[in-house]
Amino acid sequence: KGGQALGTLTVASHLPGGRPPHPQAALAEAAAAAVEAELLARAGRPEQVLLDAYLRAARGEDRAVAALDGRNRLISAAAERLATPEVLRALEHTAMAARHTDAPPVAELPEGAGCGARIDPVRQEGVVVGIVAVLEPRAQDVPRPRPVPLPCLAGSSPPWRHAVERAAELVRSPEPVLLTGERGTGKTALARELLGPAGVQVVDAAEGGTLEGDLAEWAAGGPLVLRHAERLTQPAVATLNSLLDTHPELRLLVTHTPGTAPGPCLQRLLDKLAARTVVLPPLRERAEDIRELLSALAPRPAPGCPPLTWTLDALRALEQHPWPGNVTELAHVVQALAEHRRIAGPVRRDELPDTVREGPAVRPLSPMEHAERATILETLHRHGGNKSRAAAALGIGRATLYRKLREYEG
Repeated sequence: KGGQALGTLTVASHLPGGRPPHPQAALAEAAAAAVEAELLARAGRPEQVLLDAYLRAARGEDRAVAALDGRNRLISAAAERLATPEVLRALEHTAMAARHTDAPPVAELPEGAGCGARIDPVRQEGVVVGIVAVLEPRAQDVPRPRPVPLPCLAGSSPPWRHAVERAAELVRSPEPVLLTGERGTGKTALARELLGPAGVQVVDAAEGGTLEGDLAEWAAGGPLVLRHAERLTQPAVATLNSLLDTHPELRLLVTHTPGTAPGPCLQRLLDKLAARTVVLPPLRERAEDIRELLSALAPRPAPGCPPLTWTLDALRALEQHPWPGNVTELAHVVQALAEHRRIAGPVRRDELPDTVREGPAVRPLSPMEHAERATILETLHRHGGNKSRAAAALGIGRATLYRKLREYEG
């Protein structure tokens, strides 16, 4: 509702084929029906009319349909795959305009949208309360090229690629951007790469000192990376807030590591940058990038020496480690091995640090986890192993699916 989830209900149970229905199946159906009835009862009449219009238009899973009234969005899976955020915003503007004019609604989609929209108004007692848009791809439209991961930042997993593409898109406009994530996820490396090598100033709040008198001067000198915003003093945060109030176009990248509750000034800064925030995924949520990272992090071998390589057993240990220090911790491990090992050949598992070699502690799964694991595997099988489609069908993010797959591995 209004672009925000009000809550979720998950009921998982074993439903073996070829047998009578499990007793919990009736419970699941009754719970879902009760939730649906309650939500419909709480919805206003215009929302129910919009829902009815959406259900009529969205018959068949492959129809790309969106129903909007400026506050609510009902989007089919096909429309979600076809419509970009810019297209949905254009449709919302069309819905709002349709409620205040008698003219037939026409959607002005952005250039290169890759689709067209047939708009039908939704009326309640003769008054337009929203629109239903049926989207169709246009072969003649050239889709807008998506930003690609930057060359110096290793990793091609969906969570990492999505974060880098989003950051590259935001930094194109001269406004501040906030990069947040756990320590060691690569926030500063990404910031430097986004702004380019020429004339970038890096200010580290963790180094102490009073920054409030220098922030304006630094920001006026060109692109600025402000590291560790969580370490800024209250006066420095207040100065930065004032600076952004008067110069909202500053070419500034701020990095922030969540931890303790922020003070009021820092919270105001985070709120100010909320719409232009990129969350970098931790390494444990993109373990498939580790092999690529190993090649990027290994120092260049001396002339005549072979590059650092790894046995399959060592690679499995590296991919199963939770990496609380993220890429920074992995870099330290690679650097130490490159400098101190005295034997030739690939790195073996027994050469890794104890915490990495031993792997995470194995614990038995609870009945609910067994049910969740079975549901995930069944959904993956149903979608031919496509993790993006499986995540969408399960109603979870891709990063969450990857994490759960690693947790339930084996």
